[in-house]
Amino acid sequence: MIRTLISHSFKQQFRSPVWAKNLVANVFLGFAGVVLSIYVLVLGIFLSEILDSLAPDKEPIQLLNGLIIYYFAVEFFMRFFLQNVPVLAIEPYLHLPMPKRKIVHFMLRKSQVSVFNLISILLFTPFAFREVLPTHGATATLGWLVMIFGLAFTIHFLTILFKKKLNEQPNLLLIIAGLFSVVGGLDYYGFLSLSTISSDLFGAIIEQPVFALIPVLLWFVSYRANYSFLVNNTYPEEISTKKKKSKISGDFAFLKRFGRIGEMIALELKLIIRHKRPRSALMISGFLLLYGLIFYPEEQYQQMNWIFLFVGIFITGTFFLQYGQFLLSWESGYFDFVLTRKVKFRQYFESKYYLFLATSTISFVLSLAYGYFGAQIIFINLAAYLFNIGVNVFFVMRIALFNPKKIDLSKRAAFNYEGVGAAQFLIALPVMFLPYVIYAPFLILGIGEYGLLLLGVLGLIGFLLRDKWLDFITNNFIKNRHKIAAGFRAQ
Repeated sequence: MIRTLISHSFKQQFRSPVWAKNLVANVFLGFAGVVLSIYVLVLGIFLSEILDSLAPDKEPIQLLNGLIIYYFAVEFFMRFFLQNVPVLAIEPYLHLPMPKRKIVHFMLRKSQVSVFNLISILLFTPFAFREVLPTHGATATLGWLVMIFGLAFTIHFLTILFKKKLNEQPNLLLIIAGLFSVVGGLDYYGFLSLSTISSDLFGAIIEQPVFALIPVLLWFVSYRANYSFLVNNTYPEEISTKKKKSKISGDFAFLKRFGRIGEMIALELKLIIRHKRPRSALMISGFLLLYGLIFYPEEQYQQMNWIFLFVGIFITGTFFLQYGQFLLSWESGYFDFVLTRKVKFRQYFESKYYLFLATSTISFVLSLAYGYFGAQIIFINLAAYLFNIGVNVFFVMRIALFNPKKIDLSKRAAFNYEGVGAAQFLIALPVMFLPYVIYAPFLILGIGEYGLLLLGVLGLIGFLLRDKWLDFITNNFIKNRHKIAAGFRAQ
């Protein structure tokens, strides 16, 4: 039976019409994967020298042990957004006379062949042979590598379980994010030293390799947790019910008080929440609000604070930059209905604009917390926010009308390049460079504050003239709507 399942897995890949259609893209991704693997392997080979240059007074193995906990925390977030959940492939077999436990075991073991697991192997194995083996011996090296592999596969299965549980308990994401934020804050302000804890824990495995069995035990426990969850929650009738009926029941009734515009915003929010790819854009936008922590606390960036404008543009506009670039593509599957329903096209674009306005406003309000690092940051973010809602958002909406591509909302979010075209590359030009075209002359003259003031004023003027902007975008759409619809049908 295992041989049959393996055969089906290969046939599923190579007989898929999507594989033939995207052959060039698949070849490119395969080549990129090989190149990335080589880069990671080279990084692992020279990791000792890199760590030695960062902290010459510490042994590389001691320094790395202190950083491992951060590495796996970052890897968890990367896996959450990029790692697929291959166990969904068990659905076609559930109605057949096959033992479900064997199918689940096969799919879980198959899922371990993951690029993220390969990255950990390629990165840490050369380091172990170069640093751990000469000084601590073969037994310690084996124990240390077993610990690395055990943690990598543990996180692999925890990510799968977390994603599955998230469908039933959406608040779980807020709990995990809050936990990471609290622990990170305690570490940042010195109340808790994660690096010291990490160094002690993983250093103990080198001294006593038998402790490496603990990550292996965690690997086994996380595997069994996934197995139990899937065996108890995968039935044909249950899956068909989930497909027909969404678990998201909110109708955003409070938006109805805003009339037709509010109703359309509510429909847009339902589209975002009920589909993986737009929901992923919303969730990534939430995490990217922490982008400022990369720049604001560092003194080196305080001397080159011109970069804070880019950070402010990014933080206060991250949602419409990600979601708005596919303005029409999200609804490409039923675009003919969009053209024929009893809604004015002006209202259609107005509802999208006010959705972007609301998300940018929420992002700006949350970014006020960065005032802890200086009142200047609030001033910069205010100028960036006004420029976003008065200028950048209209550029994004207009460029998104340029030859949009079709998106299938039922497909996965990770490594999905549907909808990406020339417009997505053009959007970066006005959004990222136009603010600096205005700001740079004032900065060169040493009066950067006036440049920020001008950006804010231009954004405010653009916001006051939003009706003119929306009329321009609507008229352009009306002229090209049939061509856009034909393009969606042909794809």
